[in-house]
Amino acid sequence: MALSDTALVTLIQAKNYIRLDAANSLIAYAESVGEGDGSDTTFSLDNTPIDGSLRLYVNNVLQVETTDYAISGGDITFVTAPGNGLQITANYEYTASSNTFEEYDDDELADLINAATKIAENYSGRAFIQRTVTESHEGDNERTLRLFEQPVDSITSVVRDVSETKSDGDGSTVAYTLSEAPTSGSVKVYVDGVEQTLTTDYTISGSVVTFVSAPASGEKIAMTYTHTIIKISEYTEQLKQGKIIGAWKWARGIIYTIVYTAGEASTRAASQTLVPNAVAAVLLIVADLYESRGDRVTNESITGIDSKTYQLSSRAERLLFSMMPMGGFV
Repeated sequence: MALSDTALVTLIQAKNYIRLDAANSLIAYAESVGEGDGSDTTFSLDNTPIDGSLRLYVNNVLQVETTDYAISGGDITFVTAPGNGLQITANYEYTASSNTFEEYDDDELADLINAATKIAENYSGRAFIQRTVTESHEGDNERTLRLFEQPVDSITSVVRDVSETKSDGDGSTVAYTLSEAPTSGSVKVYVDGVEQTLTTDYTISGSVVTFVSAPASGEKIAMTYTHTIIKISEYTEQLKQGKIIGAWKWARGIIYTIVYTAGEASTRAASQTLVPNAVAAVLLIVADLYESRGDRVTNESITGIDSKTYQLSSRAERLLFSMMPMGGFV
């Protein structure tokens, strides 16, 4: 899986953090350098050793630099070619670079970063990098409707589902008027439970649905659509609190769909500046999952392949707790 656009940290940041408590050098142990053939004197190591760290062996016999071989970068030149079939191995330290992980680690780390970001967002109740959110709420007869993702940057649209049953067909009436102005493209028309096809079976102009052929006598006519609720006249926003205040109560049993933008900033870099505690927490979670995934599994269900839920480390939990409203984050 590729790194998500909403992942809070980069692969390089995660890689560097995973090595944060390790030495700034890595160790190659018993690296197979090659096999002697009695004539070849030059061989190459996988990395350039840190000066003085190389231990080179031929047939398990330690070789002496200058006396037995010379080294330039990662290239070894023997004074005398190792004999046929003799195994050449090496132990050494080398400097950790920014990309010492294998390619398959990149894919795994991307998955862990995506998961860690989601864990941190769910725990703190915040969205870090801005994204478009579409969510549905059932009315509860209250005027205030609270959005799930915080902070809210802007609200694009608020619509409510409408379902209408019209009088039965009479074999002659072709035009039926909807009770509300429908959102463009949202109307669906049914005759005796069978969905009708726009243009082929009916047309729509404004709030008027006109059948090409009048529904037969006794046929049941039903229509569903969404009605766009108008800002200011029908609702007001309280973006910082993530609230929509209706001019009336949000009716129980009615589904309201809201499209909005949530998140701290539009880019990863800008979001990291605004939520440094979240960055630290995500890196902690990534490192924790990478090093001790088994210790953090709280639930596992095998359906097809598997499904796992990870718990937070205590340090990450403290960092994210500080971002929650009760922890003082505004």
